[in-house]
Amino acid sequence: MPVRRFNVLLTVDREHGSEHWTNQLAQLLQPQGVHTYVARTGRQVAELVRQTPIHAAVLDMNLPLGEDSGDWSSGGMWALELIRRLPDRPPVVLLRSPAAMRRQAERILADALRLGAFSVLDKPVGVEDVLAVFRRLVDRQYRGRWPSED
Repeated sequence: MPVRRFNVLLTVDREHGSEHWTNQLAQLLQPQGVHTYVARTGRQVAELVRQTPIHAAVLDMNLPLGEDSGDWSSGGMWALELIRRLPDRPPVVLLRSPAAMRRQAERILADALRLGAFSVLDKPVGVEDVLAVFRRLVDRQYRGRWPSED
């Protein structure tokens, strides 16, 4: 019988304290058999998805592309495009900063959905917000069951 394990990729745009939702989510899901991986750059996302089967991802749109990248806005969409090209195409939740203009917010939402995002949440988010979307994601994508590793 294959070992059941659900791997979730989380990204953060900068260092956060222990009370941040990413740390809380990892602690809540670990006893359920969920393993979380945290990436701080688009390049780390690329490395993780090459090495590890990812079953779901929560991407911060403000993820920097690299450690020394001055472009703090492109890493999240770049990572979404990268994940979209994976053979198993895990579902992705995209976190976006509140847009200054409604038009900009609509464009970001349209781009994310065009690239296959499961959901888009506005920051700041709490662990409850992410858990609610995560439940829907597992129910819809995996019919409430963890995928099995072959």
